Amino acid sequence: MSTNGIEKIHNVWPLIVGEFFNHEHILIKDELINFFKEYEKKLPEGNEQLRDKNYVGNYDLYQSKYNLLAENENNKILKEVFKFIAKSILTMSKKANAEELENLKNNNPKFNVKINESWFIRYNKAGFILPHMHGSCSWCCVYYVQIGKDASKKNGSTFFLRPYLGNSLKEEFGGKYLKSNTAVFNAEEGKLLVWPNFLYHGSHPYQGNKDRIIISANSTIDLL
Repeated sequence: MSTNGIEKIHNVWPLIVGEFFNHEHILIKDELINFFKEYEKKLPEGNEQLRDKNYVGNYDLYQSKYNLLAENENNKILKEVFKFIAKSILTMSKKANAEELENLKNNNPKFNVKINESWFIRYNKAGFILPHMHGSCSWCCVYYVQIGKDASKKNGSTFFLRPYLGNSLKEEFGGKYLKSNTAVFNAEEGKLLVWPNFLYHGSHPYQGNKDRIIISANSTIDLL
């Protein structure tokens, strides 16, 4: 086989998942949890999915309505958390669109990160969510408010499924570049994961003594 000539290998459409840490989390954790407890007392039935007997995506958990931030915009602690989330999402967007940003005539572009939906979930012991993806947004995230130190990749983690690749034969050698079918991230208090909306994801059951509590959000970003 000839190796002469110019060869180009292009890395197109890479998928990125961001991992960010809120170093102020220890200072706000208890207040967040107390707020969620009061929320659950006021709305014990949770969101519509929990009341839908035919919905099978969620198991053994409590989930708030999808307008958590909008309904509680005067809650200072919650606002600070979402500022951290919005800043992290913007970092991800800039990373994903670095080439486009370089081509902008405006050297100092302004952006608006819009939180379209936001909610919290309190998982009972062994509660989990089946693989799913989010529509009507650009970026999704999960912020771990509470989980035990015994959390691991097999206990309370978040996983992502490799995007569907049709009839590719991943078992044969030519398909080895596809790598594994899943990417798994440990859950840690104060950690935020950010990913593009089309990635299927879910959570592994957590068998610890504490409730696994997270905040999640869907967002879009506008160039002003």
